[in-house]
Amino acid sequence: MIRIVAIRVVDRIKESGNTQKVLTTHSDLILARLGFHELNEMVCSREGYIVLQLRNDHEACSAFMNDLKGIYGIEIKELLLCDSQPEQENVPAGAKVTLAAVKILDRHEIVTKVQKVLSLYGCSIRTRMGINLGAESGNQGLIILELCGDIDQINSLAARLSSLENTCSGLIWFG
Repeated sequence: MIRIVAIRVVDRIKESGNTQKVLTTHSDLILARLGFHELNEMVCSREGYIVLQLRNDHEACSAFMNDLKGIYGIEIKELLLCDSQPEQENVPAGAKVTLAAVKILDRHEIVTKVQKVLSLYGCSIRTRMGINLGAESGNQGLIILELCGDIDQINSLAARLSSLENTCSGLIWFG
C-alpha cells in the first residue's frame, strides 16, 4: 500500500513555520515530498500545497495526522493506493487544485502505455514527479501529478489511468 497525504496551507507565510515543525518532527515517516504554490510575474500566492509519500506505518501515520490536525489554517487529504483499482470519483467542477497518483505495479510491462496516456493529456499536467519505489518493491514506481485546465480533460485522464492494467491510481482535489 502507498499512502499519499496532500496538505493545503491556506496562508503559507503565516502557517509554514508550524507546518514545517510537524514535518520535521515526523521526517522519518516521509519518503518523498513535493511543495508548490502559484507563482508568475503578477502574483506569488500565499496558498501553498505539500504532497507527501509516507512509509506504511499505521501508528506513526496516525500520530503525524493528529499533529497536522492541530495546525490552524491547513486542510489535509489522504489517498491510499493498493494493488487493486478502487472506484474512481470524478473531480467536481470548481476544484482549484487536483492531484493524481499512479502506482505502477510492473514498470517494465506498462511504462510505454502509461507514457502514452500522460503524453496524450500533457496539456493537463502542470507538475510531474516520478518515484522509484526501491528494491524492496521490485519493478514498482509511483507518479504524482498536479493537474490543471479543463475539468472534463482531467476526469478523462483519470479514467484512462484507472483503466490501465498493472496500475492503481487515485485523485485528491481541493475546492
